[in-house]
Amino acid sequence: MKNFNIFNPVKIIFGWGVIKESGKEAFYLGKKALIITGKNSAKKTGILEKLIKLLKENMVDSVVFSDITPNPKSDEVDEAAEIGIKEKCDFVIGLGGGSVMDAAKGAAIVLKSGGNLWDYVALPGKKAKQIDEVAPIMLIPTLAATGSEGNPAAVFTNSKTQQKTAIYNPLKLYPKVSIVDPSLTLTVPPKQTAEGIIDIIMHVLEEYLTGDTDCDLQDRISEGIILTCIENAQKVIQNPEDKKARTNISLASTVALHGLPNAGRAGAWVVHPIEHAISGIYDNIAHGSGIAAILPSYLRFLGKVKPEKVKQLSIRVFNADEYSDETELIEVCAKSFEDFIEMIGLKNNLKDSGIEKNFLGKIADKVVEVSGIPSIIKNKENLLKILNNAFESKY
Repeated sequence: MKNFNIFNPVKIIFGWGVIKESGKEAFYLGKKALIITGKNSAKKTGILEKLIKLLKENMVDSVVFSDITPNPKSDEVDEAAEIGIKEKCDFVIGLGGGSVMDAAKGAAIVLKSGGNLWDYVALPGKKAKQIDEVAPIMLIPTLAATGSEGNPAAVFTNSKTQQKTAIYNPLKLYPKVSIVDPSLTLTVPPKQTAEGIIDIIMHVLEEYLTGDTDCDLQDRISEGIILTCIENAQKVIQNPEDKKARTNISLASTVALHGLPNAGRAGAWVVHPIEHAISGIYDNIAHGSGIAAILPSYLRFLGKVKPEKVKQLSIRVFNADEYSDETELIEVCAKSFEDFIEMIGLKNNLKDSGIEKNFLGKIADKVVEVSGIPSIIKNKENLLKILNNAFESKY
């Protein structure tokens, strides 16, 4: 285990019905909020109207930007920030799923530091502009998925270059307060719920699978998050209004990237950069769906190059016989995830997800262009092997 520091200054208010606290908390952040949300759901469900009313009751004015799309685009964020500047907003509220919350973080950067959002993105050969100041941020997730409400990262897409990558800044980009109310997830459709669940699982799997192997406590926390997601996914698929299941999934989402589960591991993130390349090209593919399509092939690849944690996962999470041979343990893990992905209504391969096989090379090129080759993958040949075997879910 590597030495580590944990610093998480986010005030998290968690629980059923805590949306009522948002007005009181906003009062301490500023006088006028730039509310960022998506095009439809926050309006249809009445959550946006309720939030505006709660702000008014606490003497906070607001202006709304409701044009954020999935895989948030940097130019959308620039447009939101421009409105915030014009309206003299002094803080930002993100009301929605991961795309909206990330967009709120991006707008908070541009609102105070100026320029365009893509100026602050670092790429191989492209230095990021320094973030001088960020407007205070409040996040209100309406989907359990990214954990953006508790971390200092945000992912954006440049639609012109088809590049998708993250801004990570632990000094500037943590929200001041996050209102995590599981009741707001009740109206999320089954497919989006499932995509959120697989994203939560992958947030702890990335470093669990590739990082230091002597992180016993972190392993158990990560396995607990995975099991919580699997067990409650089954319940919420059967009954979307299951209050307990929704609450457990929301908490798993917040905890997964809150700090401790991945602390001290120093592992490689592999599936996320591959998925970012996919949805950077295929904007109609949601982040969770892309992860689901890649994961089984990636597990089979790891079973050949770094099998220890795949075997451990197979035994501890999927109850495989610890005395089984290595090949069988790897396959139990990969097949169990394939079955789980199907059970929650997602596709477990790229072909069924709508990816064209002749685009696999372009996807690999985008991974290299934006993120470089992850250390565990070693070369582009292995990256293409994962993609090709993910195409029809076989290795």
